[in-house]
Amino acid sequence: MAVSSLRALAQIITGSIDVIERRLTDASETFPSLDESFDPTTNVESILAEPEMSRATSLIIAAAAQLTAAVRRPLQTIMDNCLSFHLSWCVRAAIDGSFVEIVREAGQRGIHVNDIAAKNNTDPQKIARILRLLTNNHIFREVSPDVFASNRLSSVLDTGKPAKEVVSQSLAERHAGTPSVAAFAAMMSDEGMKCGAIMPEHFLDPRSSFSAEPNRTPFNRAYKTDLSLFDWYKNEENEPYLRRFNLAMFGSRKLEPENAILSGFQWRDLPEGSTVVDVGGGVGSLSLIIAEAAPNLNFVIQDSQLTISHAEEFWRENMPFALDSGRVKLQVHDFFTPQTIKNASVFLLRSILHNWSDPYARKILNSLRKSATLETKLVIIDAIVPYSCTAAVAEGIPGAALDPVPSPLLPSLGKANSYAYQADMSMWAYFNSQNRTLGHLISLSEGCSWKVIRIHHIPGSFFSQIVCVPF
Repeated sequence: MAVSSLRALAQIITGSIDVIERRLTDASETFPSLDESFDPTTNVESILAEPEMSRATSLIIAAAAQLTAAVRRPLQTIMDNCLSFHLSWCVRAAIDGSFVEIVREAGQRGIHVNDIAAKNNTDPQKIARILRLLTNNHIFREVSPDVFASNRLSSVLDTGKPAKEVVSQSLAERHAGTPSVAAFAAMMSDEGMKCGAIMPEHFLDPRSSFSAEPNRTPFNRAYKTDLSLFDWYKNEENEPYLRRFNLAMFGSRKLEPENAILSGFQWRDLPEGSTVVDVGGGVGSLSLIIAEAAPNLNFVIQDSQLTISHAEEFWRENMPFALDSGRVKLQVHDFFTPQTIKNASVFLLRSILHNWSDPYARKILNSLRKSATLETKLVIIDAIVPYSCTAAVAEGIPGAALDPVPSPLLPSLGKANSYAYQADMSMWAYFNSQNRTLGHLISLSEGCSWKVIRIHHIPGSFFSQIVCVPF
């Protein structure tokens, strides 16, 4: 890479900062400090979530990471990547050890590791080592030797509970009634990290390398069980992990803008009385957002017996009249069995296909296709894994093309899109499934007689909406 390429990357960074600065100046706002807590309710955070600002942020992240990779000695970069697993477990230690709440209560002056240790009964020297690795990655601040304070990044891991309360709570209890971002981070650095450690052996073993089965995964090898992840969660002794998982899935919604479901597919344009079938829809939290915005629609929420029992409570609390009027119906259904709704205007699949390998995903799609009318639409909401090279895929599909990326950035935007690739590895680890490239999704859908007619890439979200029709 010539020096001119380094300057080009630097110009992308400064140009994108100019975009952010102009917008904030026009709004009489200042950019949030890394030393202060994150508050998603402020006006400045709303501004930073705007499409133009999200784009500028992504360009800065991509260019800064590529610039670092270009100028750093290769061995240093490789070693940094190989040893980054320590960062993951330190984040979990800070969550499960209640560092976040203890440090937050100390305020901006911070708290000494000896005082943290007195509150959570752990070794102060080891606390310092954990927090120092985190602060070196901008999670927490070391305000003086062995004295630590919260900052913008550490604050998103905060349950918001009093430290004295959370220290004494169990793995699952600590996350109940919270934003659940910490639950998501803890799960990823617990089950996820343990699975990740065993994945090379699983991949290189010809007995497991080619498996597409949900109970022959890296998770199975790591936890020495023949049960799939969800069946393992159902065991009584694993109930705390199941509770944390459910809360983690709620917390994962924070990764996308609020009401992102309304930003692509035009729900309000569906005819009066159209039926939306939320397949594997959980308690129906996504359908609730659509129902509030599109009062002309009816809904069927489908999931397991246990989940549907919770859905009754959810809708009674949030929109009871929808149940009473029959506008919303709750239905126990296994999406591997024949679909019972034959007049659906839309089948909605959010974060379903990525849980299943291709043979199982085909069963789901084929079942829906057999029950679809010629007017039925299928809306798949999943993360699309970008190619890291220039690829002419789906050029004729409206919305498929991504915004052009300035040279010399990776077409995938590199570090700015790292979550898509990391989530893909997580799906492999847990389920032998995957997040798919756009070409893979199109091939999978068309193989089940669903034609992709529109892609909605949602600004600021890792998820896209793939709209299909029968053929």
